Amino acid sequence: MRFLLERRHRRSADRKTALRFQLEHSKACGSLEAIVLADLDGLEISSAGDSSLCRELAAYAPLVGQSVFGVPLPPLLQGADLEVRPLKLHGRSYFLACLGGSAARDLLLRDSITGVSRILATN
Repeated sequence: MRFLLERRHRRSADRKTALRFQLEHSKACGSLEAIVLADLDGLEISSAGDSSLCRELAAYAPLVGQSVFGVPLPPLLQGADLEVRPLKLHGRSYFLACLGGSAARDLLLRDSITGVSRILATN
């Protein structure tokens, strides 16, 4: 008899809660200071971390994610280890942005994008 191993410890049928759970898991696993899912207008869809830092990170995510030359960052984000990944789902643009993290941050962000995409596609 085969048993399925459930990886997720917390689940929710509510999209907003599921996204928050996904980002909180990514933040904890990657030792991130903050992680945010933002839309093309720089509005926070979901986040994990300090709320003021997350709002600022969301506002700058589209600018950083679309810029080839970089963007001057506000004081709260200056000197931070910032990473922004664009993603498209159902014709809409989103940005997953994070601050800090361990050496495995790239793999963690790929997994986060997969989880966020799954949640947004099913709800």
